[in-house]
Amino acid sequence: MDEFVLWEGKANLKIGMAKIAGKLTITNKRISFKALSRNVEIKMNEIENVDMSGKIIKRIRIRAGKEYSFFVPHAKEVLELIKKFIREDL
Repeated sequence: MDEFVLWEGKANLKIGMAKIAGKLTITNKRISFKALSRNVEIKMNEIENVDMSGKIIKRIRIRAGKEYSFFVPHAKEVLELIKKFIREDL
């Protein structure tokens, strides 16, 4: 199956106490975060767990060897999209 974009938008990656602003792209094959100071790429088949945390400001936590936290608009919808494609990739 060819790779295609499912969702793309602004996001912040949380590293320790810092938040790095960038662009998050979710495809049917991977999750890619690009910023001036940091790039992250996570393959869907490497994701061990994904969930959402936070009471007011929601963030998506992805565990794939290490843990990544992304602050994105519409976090619940983005989380469900990722979960759907993790299942399909298995």
